Amino acid sequence: MDKLRVGTRKSKLSLKQTDMALQALKGAHPTLETEIVPFHTRGDKILDKPLWEIGNSGKGLFASEFEEMILNDEIDIAIHSGKDLPLFLAEGLEIIGVLERDDPRDVLVMPMGRRPEEVKIIGTGSLRRQQCAAKIFPWAECKLIRGNIHTRLQKLMNGCFDAIILAKAGLDRMGITEADGYTFRVLSTEEFLPAACQGIIVAEGRPELAELAGKMTHEETKWVFETEREVLMLLNADCSEPAAAFAELEGGNIRLRAMYGEIYAEGTAPVAERLKLAAEVVGRLRG
Repeated sequence: MDKLRVGTRKSKLSLKQTDMALQALKGAHPTLETEIVPFHTRGDKILDKPLWEIGNSGKGLFASEFEEMILNDEIDIAIHSGKDLPLFLAEGLEIIGVLERDDPRDVLVMPMGRRPEEVKIIGTGSLRRQQCAAKIFPWAECKLIRGNIHTRLQKLMNGCFDAIILAKAGLDRMGITEADGYTFRVLSTEEFLPAACQGIIVAEGRPELAELAGKMTHEETKWVFETEREVLMLLNADCSEPAAAFAELEGGNIRLRAMYGEIYAEGTAPVAERLKLAAEVVGRLRG
């Protein structure tokens, strides 16, 4: 291969995540030449509707167009945020690289000096976040917000919202801190269950590139990624439903916590039985 063509969204965060993936890949393949192919997806263009109202219930809205580009030989691999993946990948494609997970938590972001108890309007485009926020901040109302991380922060500072909820990993990757004029209320995974695969960057491509891209893979993150993805697939839960899954390693075991609507379930099993664990937890969610 003369040059690896890498597809990514055009946002600053997506480009940063792609750079992180390529740095990991080039660490194993120092002479590898790459070409970044940025693309503005339909999900990036339509900002006045929730994701689940756009197209096919929002399924893989940020990823499906890149899958077409791979299958049409316009790019070789695509870099995604793990939580943006469709439930089922296009035929002939697979996840061929998984980076080490960054902070999976969510953050309530407010203008500097504001306290959570003063917040009346919270901006979020996620049903999962709406449901969790209603329990922790029952005095506040959630309203739709869309756009990239900087667009959302600008809307916050313009007074459109009293607070917004963002992924801690995204804030960290962009170097955004409280020193930039914000107050953060970091939400623990115990009180605010993360989206499945939040904080995980992955590479998607054809299986013949698995050996090349696999050099970027962090094995322990791959295990939790597979477990959380399995929960979503068994539930057939896309972004139109308030579902969450979070797995973490505890010695030689994996602990899985999941939410579907108002129902919560968890379990622990040896790492080798992680997919069986996902099925057991989903069984409890379904009652």
